[in-house]
Amino acid sequence: MALISLDRVRRISRTIRQSPRTSFLCACKKVEFSLLGRNASPRAYNHPVGIDIELTNICNLQCPWCDTQHYADKEVKKREIPWEVYQRIAPKLAGINRVMFCGGGETLTYKYAPEAVALTKQYVPTVLMHSNGTLLRGERAEKLAASGLDGLRISIDGADEQTFQQVRGTSLKQIIENMQFFSSRCDTPISTVSVISKTNWRSLLNVPDLLSQTKNVRQLYFQPVEVGFLGWEGESYHVSGEQLRELRDTVLDKCRRYGLETNIDDPDFDPLFFKPFKLCEYPFFGYITLNYEGFVAPCCRLTNVAHMGDLKEQNFEEVWNGEAFTQLRALMLKGEYPSYCHSRCSYRVEMNPQPSARTPGRLKQGQGKAEAGEALLAIEQLQGA
Repeated sequence: MALISLDRVRRISRTIRQSPRTSFLCACKKVEFSLLGRNASPRAYNHPVGIDIELTNICNLQCPWCDTQHYADKEVKKREIPWEVYQRIAPKLAGINRVMFCGGGETLTYKYAPEAVALTKQYVPTVLMHSNGTLLRGERAEKLAASGLDGLRISIDGADEQTFQQVRGTSLKQIIENMQFFSSRCDTPISTVSVISKTNWRSLLNVPDLLSQTKNVRQLYFQPVEVGFLGWEGESYHVSGEQLRELRDTVLDKCRRYGLETNIDDPDFDPLFFKPFKLCEYPFFGYITLNYEGFVAPCCRLTNVAHMGDLKEQNFEEVWNGEAFTQLRALMLKGEYPSYCHSRCSYRVEMNPQPSARTPGRLKQGQGKAEAGEALLAIEQLQGA
């Protein structure tokens, strides 16, 4: 097995080419870690490589293992960044190499999603989008095709109609037709991501066959379902090692045959089996998250748990090296992770046995609801609701 996949080499190379200053400073920070270890500075003189942006919490599907089922506040049904607010935020992203529109909802339910891509491209070299593909048609798809989007990722959690309907509750045939329509309008590369579970793993064996004839599909990503941090019983969802090996070998063979790239042979693609990381690097290098209220979280799992700053009111540097981020990095360098990290990622990273008493940026009880209510009011006023 290769130590590093061709896809990863290409991604690293692209990052260096598109944002040499960011890449160089990130490399310097990693050298600092290797030389100083826990004595490294909690200040990040480098920008993060990437940031995930949640334009909305609205989703038109209800996939059984989606983490939005866990952390979304059901009392506030509609939350999204008002377009006039995002127009103020986008210039503050200059210096970041990559933006991925994804997260708490389906991005294409956001009215101005194509416009958000085009605007962000003025400041960020690489702009990507993750979508369930249900709305990738008509005028919306036409606008997205012309937006300058660098890559589109579509969720494909089954290769037959019955499994796809069972898992995602929508038509696989329609998603494929939407992908083909979008591909007929532009050359934007398409990748797919498939969540592996007991329910659908056998159907996923045929995903390369399904997508081999779809124009612009270049890469197939796979990830085992993660439900432990949601408090759900993993045995009900996780495949066995034998099933995972069969899936890996079959998909890898078919991808080679069709000339498709895949991550399924990466040594660390499976969070259920790889060795835990010594340090969580997200708050040092990305990928941090901007949520649908304009707040920055240290990662996608803490969107409604910890807020490091507010890009509606602050510039990026004030958030990135503000008090909350600096305190969190200082704790992580010592291995003293806050309780919110323990509850979501204890198996991913080597952490202290007991959570730290300090929880930088942790929301106070009821704080999220108040902020969400204000955001909802702003949206309703903007849209004339």
